[in-house]
Amino acid sequence: MSAVLHVAVTGWGLCAPGLDDAAAFADWLRDPTRALPGGRSARPAAACMAPAEHRRAPHAVRLALEAATQALGTHHATSIGAVFCSAFGDMANTDAILSTLAQTPDQVSPTRFTHSVHNAAAGHWSMATASHASMSALACGREGIGPALLAALLEVRASAAPQLLVLFDAADAGALADAAPCALDFAVALLLAPIVDDAPGLRLHARVQAGHASPNAPRDTRLQPWYAGSPAARALPLLEICLGAAPRRFTWPLGSGTLLSLDCEHPP
Repeated sequence: MSAVLHVAVTGWGLCAPGLDDAAAFADWLRDPTRALPGGRSARPAAACMAPAEHRRAPHAVRLALEAATQALGTHHATSIGAVFCSAFGDMANTDAILSTLAQTPDQVSPTRFTHSVHNAAAGHWSMATASHASMSALACGREGIGPALLAALLEVRASAAPQLLVLFDAADAGALADAAPCALDFAVALLLAPIVDDAPGLRLHARVQAGHASPNAPRDTRLQPWYAGSPAARALPLLEICLGAAPRRFTWPLGSGTLLSLDCEHPP
């Protein structure tokens, strides 16, 4: 059994269809009479980006940067590292490149190609915030939350400093929809930090164990379509606890018969 990793969640952000920020999501969750907003597309502000970069950046990048900006709050990003994780990247951009290659291969857009790399969101974040801190970009399939959270936890432990964890995926597009279905835009970001006595913020205690993970469905059944519709939305049950729901244990797969076991608690 591995050592326990301890962090506090000191900020979080969200961007989803019809609920473009954390405050809107919190208001919606408190009202059990409201239905889940319909549609596939969110409208990320991503105000941290320069106007020219905002226009050129893929939709998935703007999703990620909007959630990250919310989670960062008033902290200075220049010294805060980040782990970005997306199952599929920006599929609309990738589909456009592949369609062009199939029909007019000499007309592939250099800008589209630049933004097709999986670390595009991390690169745009470092430029928008003038950050020289460590950045990682992970692609872990539909269950990326476990590996991404573990990577961020290890960074917090190694640096003794806050780290951003950003999970994001944009709605599928074109022919790729059959191979990599994603029903909606969704991005969530958590600001993780070393635990300080008496400081507010949900506390997480994680360890790597052998075994197979159990389902972690949201307690609020209204969230099930989002949870099932986007890999990034696997973080929804954790957001429920950030907003005051009773703590619970999560297990997320890491591969090769291992899992990340996570216990949550509110500070006394």
